[in-house]
Amino acid sequence: MKIAAIGDSITYGFPYSPCASWLDIAARHFGLEYLNCGVNGDTTSQMMQRFIRDVSYYHPTHVIVMGGTNDVFESVSTKEILDNIVRIIASSRDNGITPILGLPIPCSDLWAEEQLSEYRDQLRTIAYAQFIDVIDFYSAMAGEGGLGSKDCLYCDGVHPNKAGYEVMAAVAIEFMERSLMMHKKDAELK
Repeated sequence: MKIAAIGDSITYGFPYSPCASWLDIAARHFGLEYLNCGVNGDTTSQMMQRFIRDVSYYHPTHVIVMGGTNDVFESVSTKEILDNIVRIIASSRDNGITPILGLPIPCSDLWAEEQLSEYRDQLRTIAYAQFIDVIDFYSAMAGEGGLGSKDCLYCDGVHPNKAGYEVMAAVAIEFMERSLMMHKKDAELK
C-alpha cells in the first residue's frame, strides 16, 4: 500500500514542513510508504493540472484529495471547484488509484467558511454517489456546535498549528485503521 495526498498548504504542512503534516504523522504511525503532494497556495485547478506528474507517475494505491480553500479565497465558484475534484477522481480511477476525499477544515473568515460549508456538503454528495470514502477533517477542527474553528488548533485562522496537525493526523489514523488497513488485511488473506 502506497498513499499519496494531493492538496494545498494544509496537506503540505504549512507553516512548518511536510514532516509536521497530518499525512507524515499518520503514515509514520503505520509505517506506510507515502507521497506528500501538497503545494502551498494551490487551487483545485492547479492540483488537477499536476495530478499525472505529481501523483499518477509514482503509482500509489490510494490518493487523498483535499483542496478548495484557496479556490474560495480566489472567488472560484463551488461548481468549478467540484468539477475539478470530479476530474481528479476520474484521473485517479483511470490510473488504477483509489481516490479518497478529505473534507477541508474550517477557517475563521466567515464569508469563506460559508462558501466552504456549501462545498463540503456537495463534496459529501459526490462521494456518496461515487462510492468514495471521506476523511472528515472538518468535524475535528470545528468549533463548538460545528460553528467556526477551534482557535487553539490554528496558527492564523486558516492553517493548523502543530496541535492542529496532530488532531488531523488522529482523524487520518482512525480512518486508515477502519478502512484502509481492513482492505489491506482482506487482500493479504486472498
